Amino acid sequence: MLDTSDVPGGVVNIVTGPHGELAKTLAGHMDVDAVWSFSSSDVSGMIEREAASNLKRTWVNHGCGRDWAQDDARAFLAAATEVKTVWVPYGE
Repeated sequence: MLDTSDVPGGVVNIVTGPHGELAKTLAGHMDVDAVWSFSSSDVSGMIEREAASNLKRTWVNHGCGRDWAQDDARAFLAAATEVKTVWVPYGE
């Protein structure tokens, strides 16, 4: 899907592996901008603590299941979207 989209290469990186080995490293890494993890409450808490050092965006589930057919779809969209406003001054 990403191959045929307009998203440039390297913008989205999907890392797979054991949560215990990857979560702390990725959450604390200064060159990673966001971490989404669907894992236990212990791992979710650790990700949020490690990510706080550089104000990294996180989205974790604290061990709770997700019902994607209901309200979680809106939460997913809100977490995946960022809107910024640019103010351009004119004149002096």
